Amino acid sequence: MENWIKDVEKIHQATSLPITCLQTEANKVEELQQTHKERGWELVTSAQDTDGIWLVLIESSKWHPAARAMLGLFFTQPLQKTSIPEQIGSWLQGIAVGNHRPFPARLEQQWPWREERVCFLLERCRVDSTFEWTALQPVLHDFFKSNEQSSPSLIFVPLNHSYLFLIVPLSMLANQSEKEELLEWASGLHDLITTEYMENIRILAGLPLSAPTVLDKELMQLLSLSHAIAHFRPRTMVAGSWLHLLERWASSLPSQAATAISNQIRSLASIPQLNAEQVETLETLFSRQLNVSDTARQLFLHRNTLLYRLDKLTEQTGLDPRMFSDAVLLQLYLLFRQN
Repeated sequence: MENWIKDVEKIHQATSLPITCLQTEANKVEELQQTHKERGWELVTSAQDTDGIWLVLIESSKWHPAARAMLGLFFTQPLQKTSIPEQIGSWLQGIAVGNHRPFPARLEQQWPWREERVCFLLERCRVDSTFEWTALQPVLHDFFKSNEQSSPSLIFVPLNHSYLFLIVPLSMLANQSEKEELLEWASGLHDLITTEYMENIRILAGLPLSAPTVLDKELMQLLSLSHAIAHFRPRTMVAGSWLHLLERWASSLPSQAATAISNQIRSLASIPQLNAEQVETLETLFSRQLNVSDTARQLFLHRNTLLYRLDKLTEQTGLDPRMFSDAVLLQLYLLFRQN
């Protein structure tokens, strides 16, 4: 409503006539109008946005009818009521740039949640990409379907050039809410976008939410995960908000603290420069919870071949990645090695 405020200021400065633009809550509009009417003010126009109801009023007796008619040049039509997706988008876009505001109370009343919802954050991995988020809308509506006619629709919020935020009713995910199931949906969406649009898009999934008032926390959590993965796991294209807690902790550290930790690890163990094969072996072992058999299958190696690699690593570093305490040091080394 900034345009209305500016127009009202310009009109008052140019004419010195009494005109004002007020903002109030929906349940106080009638009272405010009645109070001003008793003082000789009349309503010119009104509109609603996420901040409340906006009113433009003038003191009738001071305005000549011709001057009153001129207001039509500035306020020809009352602004259309902003839709729920537009209000949500405006609020979340503000959250993404650091403008932390609580969830609008009126919006919670207008947007009752009849079921849980899951949020997905889509991240563009190529900065120079010219791909438009809006191009995904038809594909997303086909990908997330519901068999119920009355089911709520998904909310599509382009946050900026880098991020797209989706709020998907659980019924559109076949009511699948387990962590592995949510990751499967994220993987399917990633494969679809990669195939259809040849775009390198990272997909991050959250856990089901039971109320809209926690959407800001969910968005900040997924953005935090995005930054951590981009820094420490850039090859990871699908993840959940419950994963990579160590990476998120490392990403939150000041650079001096990260460097100090890296130097301390080097002082505790003589770790040579690891090659790509060794790094892949360690990262896979850690992702498989130090399970050697699972790691061998993931790497398509014979178990004895993997054991040979791990023995070689132990010889070079003095740390056995199959032992939890040594694995912790090696994991931290991998996280902070670029520092």
